[in-house]
Amino acid sequence: MRLLHIADLHAGKTLGKVSRNPDLQYSLEQVVSFVKENKVDLVLIAGDVFDKANPDNESKELIFNFFLSLKDLASEVVVISGNHDSYDFMKSISGLSRLANVHIYDRPSKERYLFQMKDLKVACLPYPSERVITSADEDSKKSYAQIVGKFIQFLAHSVKEAKHKVLLAHLFVAGSKYTRTEKEATITQHYAVNPADLTEVFDYVALGHVHRHQRIEQAPTQAYYTGTLYQLDFSEAGDDKFFNLITFEEGPPKIEPVKLSLKNPLKVFDLKQSEVLRELPRMEAEPGYIKVVIRIEDRTTVPITLEKLRTALGEKLLRIEQITPDTPTSEGYEVKSMSPLELYREYYQLSYSKELPKEIEERFLELLKRAEES
Repeated sequence: MRLLHIADLHAGKTLGKVSRNPDLQYSLEQVVSFVKENKVDLVLIAGDVFDKANPDNESKELIFNFFLSLKDLASEVVVISGNHDSYDFMKSISGLSRLANVHIYDRPSKERYLFQMKDLKVACLPYPSERVITSADEDSKKSYAQIVGKFIQFLAHSVKEAKHKVLLAHLFVAGSKYTRTEKEATITQHYAVNPADLTEVFDYVALGHVHRHQRIEQAPTQAYYTGTLYQLDFSEAGDDKFFNLITFEEGPPKIEPVKLSLKNPLKVFDLKQSEVLRELPRMEAEPGYIKVVIRIEDRTTVPITLEKLRTALGEKLLRIEQITPDTPTSEGYEVKSMSPLELYREYYQLSYSKELPKEIEERFLELLKRAEES
């Protein structure tokens, strides 16, 4: 039996004013071709199918056409909601999606969580929002991570008699390496699930949420994030992208990462102002989209430099960042806009002359998460 694990499609993602749907479609076409050539039985999608809770029509059409392409190949699909997906929207499309052999699990549930195919059982854990997962547990004094760990134990117990067992989950696992394109409020230690909770009962754990392909080495079984199918923004510039092929025969499953080609790879050029025009031919030769970080040396000539840069690169230049000698920075620090949490920490420090207490930080992240969900 062959399974294919993908995650974090983020249909509807934009970079500035540029839609990334063409990049997603290019990657999904590779997935469909691979499914056809390798006779894949089941495709697992580990959440964040859409980038926004209320996806636009173009993004819905892109995803539904992908589902129909897999149906034509007689492949089944199991989908769980991620933190970017709306529980209610995913539920609303689940009925029609079954006509395309797509089985959607829209929210954590102890009633509907199991998909079975021959000797395989897939236990499904859609993104466990704090509100949903806490209200489902009788012990409200437990931490978020403890409640999620307990839920995973329940799922493991339900599949332990099957020959092949998979956990499909959208989670942040402690120790995983993220890329800064994930939502800030969902990748803090408050939401970090213990790798040990990904129990050896499962032969494979198919994870979504973190955008970099990686194995969770601390887990007692084979647990993988496959990451995004294309580079979401410039913090992922240079990252290779993959999906996983999982082959079940006798013994442990064989895991094979499959590298994707990229339609519009992202590239960052970090240059002194005096280097910009000299590097133009190299930037023009780059495929995809470009961000240029300019370290200003002479402010009076900046407008000329910017005009020549924009004229030469045209639509492939998506972002220019100017750094002056007085720009706050330090060795090894990538200049970027501050996250809501960082802004609140700075506000608290300035207001009370002390660091933000952990309990207030956790409450702030909870409120931020509710705002993002709504």
